[in-house]
Amino acid sequence: MIKLKEGEKLLYDRERVDFAVYKSAPAIHAAGSIPGLHSIRLYVTDRRVVIQGAVLGGIPIAEFDLWYRGKVRSPEDDMLEKVTTGASKPGGPYVHLVARANEHGPLRSDVAELYIYTSDAERIAQLLELNLLPQPTEWR
Repeated sequence: MIKLKEGEKLLYDRERVDFAVYKSAPAIHAAGSIPGLHSIRLYVTDRRVVIQGAVLGGIPIAEFDLWYRGKVRSPEDDMLEKVTTGASKPGGPYVHLVARANEHGPLRSDVAELYIYTSDAERIAQLLELNLLPQPTEWR
C-alpha cells in the first residue's frame, strides 16, 4: 500500500495492471502481473502517480513516483510531463507516461517513459491530465 504524504488524497487505485514497460536509456525493463508471483500496482493521487512492482505476494522490488508540476519536492524527484494513451495488438490499451528528473543515477537518462497496459488506460489518462493542467489564475 502507498504511504500518502500529509494532506495527499488517493484518487485511483488499481491493484494489478496487466503489463508495464519502463524505458530510460540505457535501461529498458518489462514485466507483467502474474498472480502470486509478480504484481504491478498503480496509484493516482492529487500530487503524483505511483507504480509499484512486487514479487511473491508483496515483496517490493521497484517503485516509481512521478510528481505533477508544482508538487515536486526535490531535484531527485521525477516530474510527470506528458500523458497519452494508445493500444497495441499484443498488449491492448495503455497509458504512456513521460517523466523527467534533474538528478539521477548513471543507469538512466533525464527522461523516463513508462507504458502501463490496463483496460482503464483512458480513465487513468483523464485523471492525470486534469492534474497536469495549470490551475486557473483565480485559484493561485
